[in-house]
Amino acid sequence: MCPATPTMHPTRATLSLLTDCNNQCAFCAPDGLTASPPRDLDALALALGALAPAHDEVTLTGGEPTLHPALPEIIAAARRLGFRRVGLQTNGRRLREEGYAAALCDAGLTDVHLSLHGLGPAIHDHHTGVEGSFAELAEGLAAARHAGLTTVVTTVLTRSNARSLTALAPWLATQSVAAWTVAVPRTAGRLHAAFDRVFPRLAMAMPHALHALAAAQQRRVTVFLRGAPLCVLGPFEARSLPDAPRAYDPRACGQCPARSRCPGVDARYLQRFGGDELSPTRAPTATPRPFTARELALAAMFVGEGPHGPGAVALQSAPTGAARVALPIVREGT
Repeated sequence: MCPATPTMHPTRATLSLLTDCNNQCAFCAPDGLTASPPRDLDALALALGALAPAHDEVTLTGGEPTLHPALPEIIAAARRLGFRRVGLQTNGRRLREEGYAAALCDAGLTDVHLSLHGLGPAIHDHHTGVEGSFAELAEGLAAARHAGLTTVVTTVLTRSNARSLTALAPWLATQSVAAWTVAVPRTAGRLHAAFDRVFPRLAMAMPHALHALAAAQQRRVTVFLRGAPLCVLGPFEARSLPDAPRAYDPRACGQCPARSRCPGVDARYLQRFGGDELSPTRAPTATPRPFTARELALAAMFVGEGPHGPGAVALQSAPTGAARVALPIVREGT
């Protein structure tokens, strides 16, 4: 089993190992970035060393980081440099290989951030473009949990999966997933060409997403959202993770009391549909309850979608007698 790590207020960075991926997700944000071979161990060790003075946690990302041949050595290097938690943002497929998850855990991996877009191959494989990817992810998730790794899951909200999300909630609970985020996509990478068949209409999709999150909460799965305007979240606005600002409708958003902490709406979405779903009268006026220490630690594992993740944004921990602290989720080079 992986060694226990004491609960602290984390400061997490991310480090991309390579650009290759063995999935072909229709909403892939990094798609189209300059391809590069896997970064060698020495270069990655230098990058980790540059991050270590300011951060005590790191998530290794890609592309698909499990395709890097030296992944266990990279994880071990991160732990030697003093990172007390080392995470992996992955599609989970390689974790099913015999002994692989355990080897990563032995090297010092502490947590896994999985991308899962529906229950079963008909939905998940449709999104990844790879037949059999759901079965491989499910086996990988089981292997990660057996190795003692904390697992969290992000599901990108689409036209194709919104109505089926509620079925995913009980399955996540039975798999001992610690937290689940439903993320509204951002038009970048491959989604530029697939916008009309992938990007959901918020008024139609969000009620299904919120119902699914409520079902997960009832089963003791911690839930979050990312990338949705606060005025469409109802009581779940307090579960919104910080995100880099998107775009705002000048009529609906101009006088909104929550504008300063709302991620807004995807710019392409506003051009396509306008802002008729947005309303400042439905926006929250009170500051939401801060996350507890446990929620804060889980939220730190959700590092966003490739280079289009949250950037230098902050979460706030709940007061516990000590001073409130900010949690920047930052990327190498920021």
